[in-house]
Amino acid sequence: MPLDMTGDARHESAVHYRRYLDRNDKVIVICVQDFDYRDYEPHRFVDLAAFNTELEAEMTPLRPDDVVQQTKGLCGDSLAFVQALRLLQAIRGRR
Repeated sequence: MPLDMTGDARHESAVHYRRYLDRNDKVIVICVQDFDYRDYEPHRFVDLAAFNTELEAEMTPLRPDDVVQQTKGLCGDSLAFVQALRLLQAIRGRR
């Protein structure tokens, strides 16, 4: 079962900003609304946080706790482990 890092923000109809891994596993900030989430891979969101501005998303420190918490219930799932490792490496690389 893959990680779903979309969180509650996926139901938010107002414009908001999220941190996402691009195809090169680089953390980027994207602008989304509830209907945009179907265009993104849920496991490539870096954390569960949603932000009101792009600047806020860029400046707020990344917290690996979200990734660790999401994987706790997925023991033995190698796909989830690989995804979590990729997310944690991306977070580490951005600091």
